[in-house]
Amino acid sequence: MDYYYDVLLNFQDSYSMFYEWDSEDVIDYVKKIPLFHVDAKTIVNMISKKIKIDQELMNLIENKTKLKGNNTLKYTSIFSDGKNSIALEFNDEGISLSKSSLILEDELNINEFMYNIALRKINYQIISDDNYEIETRQDLKIKKILKLEIDSIYNNKEYSKLKYIYLEWFSNLLNDVDKMYQNMLLKLQNKLTEKEYHIYELIKLSYNNV
Repeated sequence: MDYYYDVLLNFQDSYSMFYEWDSEDVIDYVKKIPLFHVDAKTIVNMISKKIKIDQELMNLIENKTKLKGNNTLKYTSIFSDGKNSIALEFNDEGISLSKSSLILEDELNINEFMYNIALRKINYQIISDDNYEIETRQDLKIKKILKLEIDSIYNNKEYSKLKYIYLEWFSNLLNDVDKMYQNMLLKLQNKLTEKEYHIYELIKLSYNNV
């Protein structure tokens, strides 16, 4: 079995690219981890689906991942198709529990390494679609902050502030405050634009000036 050494991993419930890692995330420094060369379809399913691997693979990777400080992860491995890589952590039933992307340097190193590793067929079942977000974690975080702020302003009846934000956001005003509030919430269900980023910066600035 092949291994990769000295890699940073950030296991989350759903897959996110390394540039979306947050300063509050718990990053694992992995000294040694199993590495498998799989086909592109398998990688796509590993990223976007919750899967279950067979007992043979579980036995093969059990306690083989070594962390800094001599701790181990029970069922963990990196999989790569030579273009994309993902680290998966499985529970005792073989179901994918958490996922990690790799930083660019490790991704490139593994891609090159795949030329020397034979392709391996992984036996797995697709359990369900995963919570793979098309939007970045940063955008989801901004949406959450905007909604919390708008809810707070509306519930506290700070209507002058609500109107100011609405005017900056939509470039017009409505007579109905409730309608403006609903329009804001509906807008947050769509992909963020420069307008939403602008409102986010205004809100941050307002707290910095307090």
